[in-house]
Amino acid sequence: MNLHLVSQMSTRAFYHRLAAVLAMTLASFSLNANTIDPAIRAAAEQKVKGDVTSAIVFTDANLISLGVVDFNPNSIIDLSEVGNAGDDDTLQRRSTLRSYTLPWESDEIQLSPDWTGSTSVRLSYVNSTDNINGLDDPTIKNPLEDIAYLFASDFNWKYQINPNWKLKLGAGGQLMWMENTLTYRDPLLTQVKPLLDDVIANTSYGAIMLDPSVQLTYTGDVLGHKWEFISGFRYAIGRTVLTDNGAQSVTPRAGRWSNSFVFHYELPSVWDKRNEMRFLFKRIDLSGDAIVAMSTTNYYEVGAGWIIDSSSVVSWLETFGIGITLNINSGLSGGGVVFLINEEF
Repeated sequence: MNLHLVSQMSTRAFYHRLAAVLAMTLASFSLNANTIDPAIRAAAEQKVKGDVTSAIVFTDANLISLGVVDFNPNSIIDLSEVGNAGDDDTLQRRSTLRSYTLPWESDEIQLSPDWTGSTSVRLSYVNSTDNINGLDDPTIKNPLEDIAYLFASDFNWKYQINPNWKLKLGAGGQLMWMENTLTYRDPLLTQVKPLLDDVIANTSYGAIMLDPSVQLTYTGDVLGHKWEFISGFRYAIGRTVLTDNGAQSVTPRAGRWSNSFVFHYELPSVWDKRNEMRFLFKRIDLSGDAIVAMSTTNYYEVGAGWIIDSSSVVSWLETFGIGITLNINSGLSGGGVVFLINEEF
């Protein structure tokens, strides 16, 4: 699993789109703290769904790997013919968002002669800081912060179909808590504070998500080196809870289908430790509200890394490594240097 700093969705563009709605609202709507304008309700529903599903996507290392150091690969080699491998906008989004994840997985237990099982747990923290430009004067900055806390757990059933094919079925879910803080410095934006607070801004709420999964893995051999094809599908669906406003009561959905090719090139031992180079090509297809989170229906990741056996150094750290990934054709396109933690040889 990758231990990484990741970006969540940029809310700056969202608030800029909302600015046009607010301008019209100011002209035609008499402010009433007990009334929610339909446009504001629709914007709140969109934002809540996007924030919940983006937190799910960006805390799953199987879907996206953004680095401890980000860079624009086009500054090294022109990749424009391949797709959008990074630009000023996507790199800015990556730089404003941070996430920390602590993963844990139990040892496998024998459930039957053919099936094994294991439990995995993940604690994640996602932080997004940005500034919203003033509605009339773009030089005025309104500081914005979004925070997400996520507890995820899965129980996985594993079945070895034959020497090459392996099936994994998972039953899992997430408990989430979301917080948003917006500091009003723009006089015009301050006028619509009653419309935004406890609906879109300066609010908090929770979410309970179910997230079942299925994964097929094929393991083969090329010139004495291991390669894998891994196809996995997850579908999260749930409901927001403990909301500040009825407009936040939504049912987020996020379908994620990942198809990966992984090539393992074993190297001579280092300090009597097993180590290898790993090369990855991955396509991720999204559905539901996850499309908003990534600003696309599909994107690609290409990566390479070096991994070494570290189990004799720290008992819970089976492998450790470092690598480079490129994210292509998403709202977070760009390159990143990543740490590789507890990856299987």
